[in-house]
Amino acid sequence: MMKTKENIRVLLTDDDEDDREFFGQAIEDLHLNHPVEFCKNGVELLDRLYDKSIDTPDIIFLDLNMPLLSGVETLQKIREDDRFKNIPVIAIYSTSTAIDSIKGAFGLGANVYIVKPISFTDLKKIITKVIETDWKEKSTETSIESFVITI
Repeated sequence: MMKTKENIRVLLTDDDEDDREFFGQAIEDLHLNHPVEFCKNGVELLDRLYDKSIDTPDIIFLDLNMPLLSGVETLQKIREDDRFKNIPVIAIYSTSTAIDSIKGAFGLGANVYIVKPISFTDLKKIITKVIETDWKEKSTETSIESFVITI
């Protein structure tokens, strides 16, 4: 079955409860029929991915700055596992615009880097842009110049 934006499985991993609620409300406002899932840190995300009784997400939004296992360490573990190599890891959903963070996420195989938007409207625009992207096509054309999504 072809995935549409109405049935895509989205997972956000972020240790900040307010950011998770903000993101969940944005998904709800976009009328996605499949609920967003949340993990609080990289360890929880990896445990969830390794649980074969749970469907694999179609897109993972991943915060860089988390306790226990950073977003960078989590991304590295995801990309090392053949079962998860094709899951778009969007964003490295971070507050950091540091070029080293951007290059590091790019080098580890994140699909896109997004700086956390402050406004709810901008968050919905970014989520829409991510969900409407054809990641199979995009994965073959990504360059560092097109890696950072801005609104």
